[in-house]
Amino acid sequence: MTLEQIKNSISYCGLLCILCNPEGSCDCKTKNECGKKSFEKGCFQYECCVKNGFVGCWECPNFCCGKDMFDDQHLRLITFVKCIKEDGIDKFSEYILRNHNNGIMYHRNGFKGDYDLDTEEAILNLLRNG
Repeated sequence: MTLEQIKNSISYCGLLCILCNPEGSCDCKTKNECGKKSFEKGCFQYECCVKNGFVGCWECPNFCCGKDMFDDQHLRLITFVKCIKEDGIDKFSEYILRNHNNGIMYHRNGFKGDYDLDTEEAILNLLRNG
């Protein structure tokens, strides 16, 4: 896995498709199925980013909208997008690759992984400091 592969696989909402999809492509950006949600049927983040010409929600001046993938059950995604907004997509990709190579897992059991922590601060600390 390379930095470029990570960077190119970040979905609009901050999901890391390369760590979920064996092909490493971002399913929502190709309008395929990702998890249980069909992006062709309407994911808010997909529709908003496409409509506004954003590469991802980190480019949106109204982030965090609290809609769809940014409800209170998706703290990891909200924090990932915040990190990209603050540190840039290249630095975020570096954090993910370094942490992955050091055994910090995006998914461990099902969809839960090491980044599924209780606070934004804890997630940001893990991202930035490993």
